[in-house]
Amino acid sequence: MDNACFAWSVVAALYPAERHVNRSASYPHYTTVLNLQGIEFPVTLKNIGKFERLNDISINVYTIQEKKKEEEQLTIVPIRFIDEKMDKHANLLYVQDAQDKNVGHFACIKNLSRLVSSQINKKNGQKYICDRCLHYFYTNEKLEAHSVDCQRMNDCAIVLPNEEDKWLQFTHYNRKERMPFIMYADLERILQKTEEDDPKLYQRHQVFSIGYYVRCSYDDDSLSGYRSRRDIDCIVRTTISATSYPIRPIRYRGDISGYRCKICRM
Repeated sequence: MDNACFAWSVVAALYPAERHVNRSASYPHYTTVLNLQGIEFPVTLKNIGKFERLNDISINVYTIQEKKKEEEQLTIVPIRFIDEKMDKHANLLYVQDAQDKNVGHFACIKNLSRLVSSQINKKNGQKYICDRCLHYFYTNEKLEAHSVDCQRMNDCAIVLPNEEDKWLQFTHYNRKERMPFIMYADLERILQKTEEDDPKLYQRHQVFSIGYYVRCSYDDDSLSGYRSRRDIDCIVRTTISATSYPIRPIRYRGDISGYRCKICRM
């Protein structure tokens, strides 16, 4: 992938080409129209803010949400949007590499309505999309009225369920059974001043006490218990004692022989 795809995508948004939009020769070179002082390639999401300040531009970034089910359609969601839209503005799509999740590629979104229209509804025709929350309107006047409040209040996009995935039901039946063992642990610490001459790092947490309680759901008398230790090496020295217990036969429970499963109710 081209390490300068971010810069080329911004140039494509600011200087749209009428023909051969896939050719770099159709656009001015990014080094001649963008201020890239201190910007390293490939550009990451956290460095976009610095780029915006250098170029007096605002940038929204969207990505493709991973499908939870194979039959679901791809969904476009925002992962970064600005608080105030500048005169120079770009909407970019961030696509992760299928082989390496740490590698991504930027592309210019020429028409946001065409990109997200199919995930909103099945009606054809022009839609005016809010590039902050992805709500849509059929007139530009309604979109502009909405944008005033959206920019001030919304920090996310609302994604409603579609026809194929509109029912919410409980599926984690394994979580209806009690866990055989649960552990509750806590540490006590003191703040010690550091000797390093560092204005940001001036105190260190020093653990001096640790305690934990093991709770057994089926034998509270012999298998549950509390242990603690108080000294400078309490974390290193604290271990859970390995104790052997005789295996006891499972006692009869009436719900085992029921006609309906007590977990899934089938």
